[in-house]
Amino acid sequence: MAIYYVQNANNWQYVTNVHHVRQIDAPRYISWSFPPFGYIKINVDGSFMPNSGLAGYGGIARDDRGRWLGGFVGRLGVVTKSCLTAELWAIHGGLTVAKNFNLTNVIIETDSNEALMLMIKREAVDNHPDYNVIKECRRLMLELGVSIMHTLRQGNNCADHLAKLGRMQQGEDLVILHRPPHSMHQLILADMAHVAYPRYPKHVR
Repeated sequence: MAIYYVQNANNWQYVTNVHHVRQIDAPRYISWSFPPFGYIKINVDGSFMPNSGLAGYGGIARDDRGRWLGGFVGRLGVVTKSCLTAELWAIHGGLTVAKNFNLTNVIIETDSNEALMLMIKREAVDNHPDYNVIKECRRLMLELGVSIMHTLRQGNNCADHLAKLGRMQQGEDLVILHRPPHSMHQLILADMAHVAYPRYPKHVR
């Protein structure tokens, strides 16, 4: 009987056959999930370039059939030290769109677990470098009754695309998009068709 050792969750475990090795290494397939009936989902994301400090953010609002309702892009005007700042401004952008367009039954989805925790834990953030945007996001969430959820990166492709466009734009203000950029039409259609993307275990390269 052959024994194989596989690294899983920072520990080494042994399995007794190749079938189990393949099962551990097999990817999960992730797709964008539609919001419940009558709800609007705003997917948001940040984009950050460590070498230059350039950062942007973006988001897309869709109804319960996956149809485009609107979007936004933005670029941060200061050199950023971490992706978290861009992720927080992406959430702020989603909340701003929800408020400006009087959207109700809104769910904001982010792939940043760190940003999500700052929104839902309500801990004091007076010494946090992103104090101002965190406080404003919390205030808007309470005012608008918006829910916030986590998604995996593979289910957030449309927002990721918009965040990269935001990082590359010339202006630094939040720009509302009434129509989707041509470059993301296929991404929207893929989400509506439940196209799934592989997410591999961390030990697989």
